[in-house]
Amino acid sequence: MQISKLKELCLEQANFYYEYVKKFSENNGKSIDKVVSINYQKDSFPKLYEIKLEKPIYDFEKTYYKNNEINEYYFNKKDILIKEYDEKNRLLYVQVLNSDIEFEKIKSDDFLVVTDLLFLIKNIIEWYDKNSHKLTFDDKFDLDLKANLEILKDTKLNQNQKDAVDSIFENRYSYIWGAPGTGKTKAVLSTALINYIFQNKKVLIVAPTNVALEQILFGVLENTEKLQISREKVLRLGIPSKDFFDKYSEVCETKGIERVLESLENEINILNRVIKYREGKIISDDLEKILEHFLKLQENKEKIIKLEYEEEHLQPLINLLILPLKAYHFSNNSRMIKDAIKKHEKNPCVNFDEKLIEEGRLKEVVNINCVRKELEKIDEKINKINQENFEILTLCKNLIKSEKIYNEIFKDLNQTNLDEKQVQINEKISQLNLWCKTSLESIKTLVENSNDELINQALDIHHKDFDDEKLKKKLAFLIDEKDLLIEQSTKQRVKNSLVLAMTIDAYIQYSINENIEVDHIFCDEAGYMSTIKALSLFKSNSPITFLGDHMQLPPVSEIKTYDVISHKKSFLWSQSALFFETLFLKNSVEEIFFEFTNNTTPKFEKTSQVNLISTHRFGKNLAQVLNKFVYKFGFESALKSDTNLFFIDSASNVNEASERSSLEEVLIIKELVKKFEGKSFVILTPYKKQVKLLKEHLDRKYFENIMTIHKSQGSEWDNVIFSVVDDSNGGKRKMFFTDTLNENFKGLNLINTVVSRTKRRLIIVANEEFWIKQKDAQLIGNLIFISKKVTV
Repeated sequence: MQISKLKELCLEQANFYYEYVKKFSENNGKSIDKVVSINYQKDSFPKLYEIKLEKPIYDFEKTYYKNNEINEYYFNKKDILIKEYDEKNRLLYVQVLNSDIEFEKIKSDDFLVVTDLLFLIKNIIEWYDKNSHKLTFDDKFDLDLKANLEILKDTKLNQNQKDAVDSIFENRYSYIWGAPGTGKTKAVLSTALINYIFQNKKVLIVAPTNVALEQILFGVLENTEKLQISREKVLRLGIPSKDFFDKYSEVCETKGIERVLESLENEINILNRVIKYREGKIISDDLEKILEHFLKLQENKEKIIKLEYEEEHLQPLINLLILPLKAYHFSNNSRMIKDAIKKHEKNPCVNFDEKLIEEGRLKEVVNINCVRKELEKIDEKINKINQENFEILTLCKNLIKSEKIYNEIFKDLNQTNLDEKQVQINEKISQLNLWCKTSLESIKTLVENSNDELINQALDIHHKDFDDEKLKKKLAFLIDEKDLLIEQSTKQRVKNSLVLAMTIDAYIQYSINENIEVDHIFCDEAGYMSTIKALSLFKSNSPITFLGDHMQLPPVSEIKTYDVISHKKSFLWSQSALFFETLFLKNSVEEIFFEFTNNTTPKFEKTSQVNLISTHRFGKNLAQVLNKFVYKFGFESALKSDTNLFFIDSASNVNEASERSSLEEVLIIKELVKKFEGKSFVILTPYKKQVKLLKEHLDRKYFENIMTIHKSQGSEWDNVIFSVVDDSNGGKRKMFFTDTLNENFKGLNLINTVVSRTKRRLIIVANEEFWIKQKDAQLIGNLIFISKKVTV
């Protein structure tokens, strides 16, 4: 399909899914849960609060918090900072970032945990809107790295695993299919990653959930530790579980740095604005001082005019003596000359005598040397005033610190353009005063909560002689702090790390506006990741390897397959990432939809697939059953022993059945869990109603061990108790999710997931009479058939 058409399809399905979830899901796409308690952690630094959750948080990317008493919302990294999450005990450790939040006063009943599915859908819509034109599918691949297949310490790859590693390095796109225990992570993925690390190349690991991501990292880091590879080369983005943080804190994204950086940037911004405000005030004050100097210049200008007038007034006296007398016709001009001299009769250089004038004896009337000295004195005064004016103009130019204003007004300032420049200066003063006024209001708003004494002093009009060096020194200090902190910031660590690990939702959110350049992308638990999310990985031109088991649970979609019309408008959400080729190679939506709905396994034309056939998790008995019903490619056990499989007959009464729940099984499990207290165990069941019934009868301390099969994806336990519930071909407990022949509801994938969560012991609680009859056709029946029957 053309990229433009693919963008259109993804946006259409994302927008439809958003509106559907908003309209039809519980609480309009949100789940809202109370917390058990909020406690302050004494002696903690930074100050931490422990929040005991009623229910576990599965995805922090779509979680925020509400103070129901005052109807305020709090967000991670903005208002509160999640430092750790103890998943086992459902304990959240948070640091309060917003000083307005009085956490000590919040009652646990008023503190709500809000999980907002719409938030993630919005991210996907925004991602495709901004980035889908960058999608690419090109199977051409130039190999530039030869893999060392013996690179791991204390782990020797079998030939099947070596083939898988070769496939990763020889193909642009690859899929490694393997059940638990086949070495997908600890052998194949670790070998590939370490080869890249040793070649100083960067890789990205994504997974559908936090739990799955950490399971991958536990396996990978075990191998990197053996090879003494620095933990600094690995970066796990997102919120770690307490177990992971306690073991690999250096690998975790350094929480709080972004907020500290944001705070530093804010302080730097405020300081810069304060400095500019003070500069503006100083420039305005300087301009006003310059105008005062201009008044002196105007006064001097008037003085010069008067002096020049005096010079002009005396000049005729000189002219009378230096011009030839013949030029004067005394008969005609004596009266005129007499009047001219009379104007200066009080001048000490003039001896006014009409008779001497009439006789033409002007040298006796006017002392020319005296007049010349008078003119020299006037010139001296003018020169002195001009020198003063020059000094004033120089001072005015020197007073201006702003190069921009200097070039605008003062560069060509001289005595002849004072009036023009005075108008410009008045305009500039008005502009600066208005700017300073609005800036002051803005800055005061910004620093309301900071109570920074230095800044407040700088803004106070009474501190006119405030030392600006203090501000500049503080600004320089903050900038140095920021630069040092950036070295540890997430963005910088993303650049410096060789292995990046994050959930697919975190990747989508991060890559909306940022590019992540890597040499290879590894997508684990790909069968549980939706196509519409996984497609975002093709923004990069990097090789991509998918790992997983598409015969386990498919992605969770709020729209069920039996809602045919809605499903057709949203199928990219419910099909696994492994169907990515279909989107690029088919020409129409109809072809893609047909491929998605009529095939349980992906088909590859340009992608290399390697099946890992040998497991160290399952014994021979269980491997044979799984090969018969699930894998069908020669799946076998590398162990000599059998898996511990046990069965307890619930003897449930079909005629007294409750819909999708079994009290008989609950009462058996209530006694059974006593044997596993303090051990690693889980109770899995296909139905929410059975979970509810189990919690009604079991002690609260077991609540975290009870969940639906869908919630268990990505986790493992030593002991798995499977409450089957269904026990008939009709009625309220007719086979539904437990029917492994029903492809529409992925029953085979669901039951295979139960088996795959088991590390040591699987205990099935079900109706023996019904299921033993299904041993040849149904996976559950066959499992019960090969299990050892026990009683509580």
